[in-house]
Amino acid sequence: MTTTDWSVSGLCIVARPEDLTGLESSLNQRPGVEVHACDPSSGKLVVVQECTTVEEHRDGLREIQALPGVICADLVMLYQDIDETQRTTTPGGAS
Repeated sequence: MTTTDWSVSGLCIVARPEDLTGLESSLNQRPGVEVHACDPSSGKLVVVQECTTVEEHRDGLREIQALPGVICADLVMLYQDIDETQRTTTPGGAS
């Protein structure tokens, strides 16, 4: 398990339009999760999730996928700012 200083994942979620309001509220109540865009006509949401480990990102995505009204939720990007003390240096100075 790699602990990071800061880590964020971008998720694309598709939901039934009639469930969108409740789902958006539910997502915004989750720690480290924020809905950044919502298209009511298509049922699509853009969500950012902040965590400290890849496992937390994975588990959070799985929990979101299981929420009522979610048709699909996919990881679009993952960025990690790895703790400098965990970096390894290879010969030649590259890390």
